[in-house]
Amino acid sequence: MNYFLQAAALAMIGAVLALVLQKQSKELSILLVLACGICIYFLAAHFLEPVIDFVLELQMMGNLDGEMVRLLLKAAGIGILAEVSGTICEDAGEATLGKMVRLCGSCAAMYLALPMLTAVMGMVKTLLEG
Repeated sequence: MNYFLQAAALAMIGAVLALVLQKQSKELSILLVLACGICIYFLAAHFLEPVIDFVLELQMMGNLDGEMVRLLLKAAGIGILAEVSGTICEDAGEATLGKMVRLCGSCAAMYLALPMLTAVMGMVKTLLEG
């Protein structure tokens, strides 16, 4: 919870400073927001550590394929990165680029899902044939 409070405080201070800077230099304002966003990203990463530990524990308990778990974690990472990148682009005044980054993230996640979908299709074929 402490990390969230730090992130919220950093976001509010960064937003106020960015508004003040924006009148003098829009470029510096964008860089300040980007720097605050990176700091908040590292604070948010603390929340993901227990989630990753839980997924790895599930992998061991369920005897799941490690590659499939890695693909799931990669897809989640791509989704987060696409959302953050898209928002930064939109805040910089480039809404079209932001939407394209999100679209690319969706396509990348679908690409990563292909091995899982192939495995599911193989299981369904086995069930139907047997």
